[in-house]
Amino acid sequence: MTQALTDRATFAAVLVQLVRNRCASGANRTSRTGLQSTVPVNERPAVRRGIEGLIEAGVLVMHGEDVGFTQEGLQFLAHVQQAQGRKPPVERQPDDTGALERILAAIEQDNRFEPYRNLDEVRTLPSRLENYRVHRRQAVSPVRWFVMGLSLVVLVALVLFIVRRTH
Repeated sequence: MTQALTDRATFAAVLVQLVRNRCASGANRTSRTGLQSTVPVNERPAVRRGIEGLIEAGVLVMHGEDVGFTQEGLQFLAHVQQAQGRKPPVERQPDDTGALERILAAIEQDNRFEPYRNLDEVRTLPSRLENYRVHRRQAVSPVRWFVMGLSLVVLVALVLFIVRRTH
């Protein structure tokens, strides 16, 4: 039986989920600045500090500007998913309970993992970002059609101008 996550571990779990969601397309790492830029402005400082804390705790590792999971980080992700009642989709290495305990202890001792809002609001961050992306794509689509239509009209007008001028 897995134990429930503390408030700080829950915030760390949200951050790990954000990284995992961005890596879901098969990549094993994602742009740290790209991830942070998708977060609402008022939540970015807490997310940035939390990601830095995950790097220092050994859950994430930097690859240039990208961030990815360590083996211990994948173990923490699996622990989080089990605590949430889900089957972990990641391949697990043999459990190193000492490493998991060290990560959980580091998270509990680090103030950067103190939830910056009501815990229910913090938990919804991944779904809020997904909804934002869907709405953003829908909002951008009409603008693209307008630009393409305007470009087509200008192109037709230019062709007609050139044809009439040559005759």
